[in-house]
Amino acid sequence: MSSCRVGRGSRLLAWIGLCAAGALAAPAACLYPDYTFDEPEPSGGGSSSGPGSEDCSNGADDDENGLVDCADPACGDFVCTTAVPEGWSGYFALFDGAPAMDPGCPAPFAAGQPFVGNRGLSAPPASCTCSCGPVQGQRCDLESIQISVSDAPCGSPWVCAWDLKPIPDWMPNACAGPDGVFGGGMACEPGGECKADREAHPCVASVSAAPLEATGGSCAPSPVQIEVPAPRWTGLGRACPAPPAGQGCNVGRVCVPRPGAPFEGGLCIARDGDNACPPGAYTEKHVFFTEIEDDRGCEDDCACGEPSNGTCRTTIALYADAETNTCETPLVEVLAGACEDVEGNPTIVGRKVTSATPTGGACAPSGGTATGSARGAAPRTFCCQSQG
Repeated sequence: MSSCRVGRGSRLLAWIGLCAAGALAAPAACLYPDYTFDEPEPSGGGSSSGPGSEDCSNGADDDENGLVDCADPACGDFVCTTAVPEGWSGYFALFDGAPAMDPGCPAPFAAGQPFVGNRGLSAPPASCTCSCGPVQGQRCDLESIQISVSDAPCGSPWVCAWDLKPIPDWMPNACAGPDGVFGGGMACEPGGECKADREAHPCVASVSAAPLEATGGSCAPSPVQIEVPAPRWTGLGRACPAPPAGQGCNVGRVCVPRPGAPFEGGLCIARDGDNACPPGAYTEKHVFFTEIEDDRGCEDDCACGEPSNGTCRTTIALYADAETNTCETPLVEVLAGACEDVEGNPTIVGRKVTSATPTGGACAPSGGTATGSARGAAPRTFCCQSQG
């Protein structure tokens, strides 16, 4: 006994004809085949046959093999997937990675306009630099000038030295001298005792003045200098839209292309804003931004401390008159911070400041507080199928 088994659907008429023919030769030779219409959902995987190439997104049997879209083995790169939830759009192949690795959109996801966004914003605070102008209003405190007379030339060790008294309220070019060092043969022996021995080393050999610091004054702060580093994104998102959904799937599901590496393993849906993913299959959340809100800046809080390290270029004239407060016989001039040798073991009493000019000095700046921040704006959420 022989039997005839054929495919389903449109091939039924052919089967009837064949079996009828067989019945003429052997009346008991044909058996009806067993059919089931609850077959597993097709996913493709082979090659098509027929006169045309199968378009897996148009709902038509292009290759005339009786199978449409995802039901056709020619659509092996397509997959049946859950419909897009209400309020969301899709479907997309999503790349989420470094900007330098952006792959562009591959076929069949290259037909529509892609979305390109960013994540991972790197935006350091603004650099706020404060500075101070030059010192203004410094003065030289003449009454603090220290003048010393010693029994040794400048730069040599001395045995005896004498400090002249400070002059209260001393003014430039005012002669003063309430005390002095009277030369004329006195000598200083080791131990510091002066002896009246004209042949010994003279007691008055040099005169020196200590450095004089400038006092007072202030600095005006300059406007804060602002430098805002350019923001930089560390991550890129490219969402490539799938072609229109095809057929060939179970009820409630549609046929769409399957993403490949380096895209996310599952298809994605999208919605403007930063949203929670909907219940169901699309659970992996990715948020990208297309704009930046940047209000980084600086407070204008620069201030200046007290001036420091200023000096007074001061010239002191010394006189050889023995009478106090007398400046008639010039002897030598010495700068504050310097030493001058004198000859003849002279008397030094009168002194006069001939010039005093504050120089140098600076104020330490403070302030310059950074404000604000930069953040991503205009977000869009993508939720993808998990492939774990």
